Amino acid sequence: MFCCVKYIFTTTLIFTIYIILFHCNKNKTYLFNIMNKWEARPMIITTEIAQPIVDQMIKIIDYNVNIMNHEGFIVASGDKGRLHQKHQGAIEAIELKRERIIYEPDFQDMLGTNVGVNVPIEVNEEIVGVVGITGDPIKIYKYIQIIKITVETLLSQQLLIEQIKFKQTALEEWFQNLVDEDFNDISLLESKAEYLSIDFKKNCSFILIEITKFNKAIFDFEQMHRNEVKVTELLQLYYPNCLYPTYLGRGLFVLILPWNKYIQKDQLSSMGMEMYNRLQTQNFDCYIGIGSINKGILGYRSSFKEALQCINIMKQLNSKNRVSHIEEWGILQLIIQVPPEIRRNYLNLFYSQRPLLRDDLIETLNIFLKNNLNTNKTSEELHIHRNTLIYRLDKIKELWKLDPRKFQDSVKLQLLYWCKALK
Repeated sequence: MFCCVKYIFTTTLIFTIYIILFHCNKNKTYLFNIMNKWEARPMIITTEIAQPIVDQMIKIIDYNVNIMNHEGFIVASGDKGRLHQKHQGAIEAIELKRERIIYEPDFQDMLGTNVGVNVPIEVNEEIVGVVGITGDPIKIYKYIQIIKITVETLLSQQLLIEQIKFKQTALEEWFQNLVDEDFNDISLLESKAEYLSIDFKKNCSFILIEITKFNKAIFDFEQMHRNEVKVTELLQLYYPNCLYPTYLGRGLFVLILPWNKYIQKDQLSSMGMEMYNRLQTQNFDCYIGIGSINKGILGYRSSFKEALQCINIMKQLNSKNRVSHIEEWGILQLIIQVPPEIRRNYLNLFYSQRPLLRDDLIETLNIFLKNNLNTNKTSEELHIHRNTLIYRLDKIKELWKLDPRKFQDSVKLQLLYWCKALK
């Protein structure tokens, strides 16, 4: 029986350690940065952490297992009636810094104990609690160390997970403050950036992804979190050069791309299209906006704002494109900042003094403006003769007193089109 149990525990331990080491090696830079940059926090063993470990152990062995916290209270046990009791053997094991064996004649005089073996649990060279097995010490002593190492390994893994979660929470908070224009404590943002290993003095471009209807029909918070993690991990896996993928809420995910002289704008657009297609394969429909290169806290905030503007413009224009760089929009990025009521007033004033155009004239005007006033391209796209195009342009001039072929008038007409297109 003992050989079988020892084999099972040893195999479990080796497998667990292998998984942890593989995970750490795969993400070693990320994990070591966490461990080096964050202050070590003493681990507090809770029932939520320890009980699942105990439940798995008692499925394998025929003895009750207890885990006690740093104060000697039982926080996990196969015997639920012993939970939250003080365990004298655990207290002595912590004080002695070694195992405390309790034999038959002793346990009745020791508070909350039973016959068995108790050994300290150490994480990061600190005693954080005690694990104990109830039973004849002679029979169980030989494999108490296997249980001790297994518990320590699992707790170390849990501590690492908590540290990663803690850092991710801090990163999300930093990004929320960064993009909030009302948050003006720039020095605090800079100090937190240094703490999070964010080099805000480096030229970077912000990439913003808005997943439409993200988690809208989901009311299970765990499923929501899994979706957030799924997208974040996908971005980490396929785009390692894009740093700090973070969820901002409302379907918005942000990344920072460090800039170098070898990256061109068209490469950024290609990367954005690749992201879009990859997310589409995971059933995530989205818009992707890319801001200009910038540095410093205010520069980063500006790049984020530009990426958000790209998304807003694409959505308001009902654009077929789902990926855009801020440089693609030119003056339109200024017009979109004009309050909607001012744009509406401009439209109302214009139309109040002019008749409405026929649908064919509106279509002709829009395509003529899109083709930069090129008559040949416009007539080809509309599949009409050049003379027909000239007739339509003359008709627009007659009705609206604006000639689309003249620069000044075309600017007014383009502005009119944008104000109408924007919501």
